[in-house]
Amino acid sequence: MRGRMADVGRTVGSQSIGLTIQTVAPGCRSSRRHRHVFREEILVVMQGAGTLLHGEQRIEVAPGDCFCYRPDDPEFHTFENTGSEDLVIWAFGNRFAHEVCLYPDEGVAFVEGLGAEVPLAAAVPSEWTEERRKR
Repeated sequence: MRGRMADVGRTVGSQSIGLTIQTVAPGCRSSRRHRHVFREEILVVMQGAGTLLHGEQRIEVAPGDCFCYRPDDPEFHTFENTGSEDLVIWAFGNRFAHEVCLYPDEGVAFVEGLGAEVPLAAAVPSEWTEERRKR
């Protein structure tokens, strides 16, 4: 993974609609493969060429392609930049005070809850939390 993220929704003061502009470098992915438990996403390819990893499928993408992931969609997904220029994706999603995002390749989940933060020291010990504590 290598790229830039601009959180436009929060920057302009949106309370319920998120817009993140993802700029993904050639040869990199936009994120780890994931799926959201509560959040719905609309992903619009704005620039570049790439591949959407959708479950076990690899779908070629180009500017103007649009995808929707609802919370009940079981497929894990991410984009991979297979082109020679930046791949730019606009990611829209509803913003809740709670969210669970699952990452199957790492065997972890990211949990947000009611705007509260849980100190890492209070997390269940695991290889992942031990590695994060070292940073």
